Amino acid sequence: KQGPEMRRVQEKIADRLRVPYCLITHDMTEAAFYACAYEFAINAVNSPWCQLFDEDDAKVMEYASDLREFWKRGYGHDINSKSSCILFHDLFSRLDKAANEIKSGQQVTEAVTVQVGHAETLLPLLTLLGFFKDSEALTSTNYATQTERSFRTSHMLPYAANLVLVLYDCGGSDLRLQPLLNEKPVAFSGLTGQQASMPLYQDVKEHYRELL
Repeated sequence: KQGPEMRRVQEKIADRLRVPYCLITHDMTEAAFYACAYEFAINAVNSPWCQLFDEDDAKVMEYASDLREFWKRGYGHDINSKSSCILFHDLFSRLDKAANEIKSGQQVTEAVTVQVGHAETLLPLLTLLGFFKDSEALTSTNYATQTERSFRTSHMLPYAANLVLVLYDCGGSDLRLQPLLNEKPVAFSGLTGQQASMPLYQDVKEHYRELL
């Protein structure tokens, strides 16, 4: 809220409205931006609220949103991701069951599991899995160096965001796990090589052994 980029956005809004700078607060700026964003996303309407912002302003507002989510549900605090431990264990418990049935030659009894939640559920899980982790933490003072950041919630958590884990039986006890976020393949952090996007299931479990 106190970064120089955010203050400049507020000043530009005040200039456009021809009012004193002191009358435009961060909360007012955020409310106007979301009014613009929601009307555009839901109704495809370029509302009058959008006239208060230019592209540079929108990037600053996007960063402000990412900054909040980073510290509230992302990598900002270690405890944030721990809220997804139960979901994480349930996920791997189901995968283990399917893997054991495949190895024993049985028919998989639970071919598909669908669990529905909110972005507030998915983001801590993505964090626990190590996806979209940058080398530098997001702060209110390093906006200029974060333009190429991986942690970008508008890409990670759009409307109808979804995470899919597909267990493949490639024959000969060759079980592989492919993660897809919003129908696009992503790679497990820390697993490299040609099979990074579809590593051996056992390698994935070994990678997360401290959590399992």
